[in-house]
Amino acid sequence: MSQPVCHLEEFYLTRVNVAWVEPSAEVNELDLNLAFDYSVFRHKDDPLRYRLTLRLSSVPQSPDPMGYQMDCEISGFFRFPEDSTEPKREYLIRVNGCTILYGILRGQFAGITGSFPNRPLLLPTVMMEDVVKEIESKKAKAAQPDPPVKKSTKSIASKSLKPSKKK
Repeated sequence: MSQPVCHLEEFYLTRVNVAWVEPSAEVNELDLNLAFDYSVFRHKDDPLRYRLTLRLSSVPQSPDPMGYQMDCEISGFFRFPEDSTEPKREYLIRVNGCTILYGILRGQFAGITGSFPNRPLLLPTVMMEDVVKEIESKKAKAAQPDPPVKKSTKSIASKSLKPSKKK
């Protein structure tokens, strides 16, 4: 039997907030828009061990949100085989790690919301590789410094030429 490429040692739900907001009118289908984010931390003494924290929240589609409103966070502790390379670990902790933790969240949410007024919430399946690419793209964009803002010399000059209103 081959060794797993990434082993989940343990996980913790660190935040789970779920609320049911009753729709103000009859609605056939509730649209659930999800926002994902994550943070990766490598163990300071063991480069084969990582902590991954996955965050998931609902994003209201309208100013009057309805249906399930959620905000949650789950952390998992992963170990990699000794023969794994750093680039492979960095990829696997994001894609496989997020896939594993999201699968756990799907089960937890189905159980938690089973007693809610609407049917249990079954989080949609996602292509985690696409989710990770989108998150990494946003992080890269946010890490870029904003270009310096050039002030127009014309507006500066016109401000200095205005007469003072003091008497």
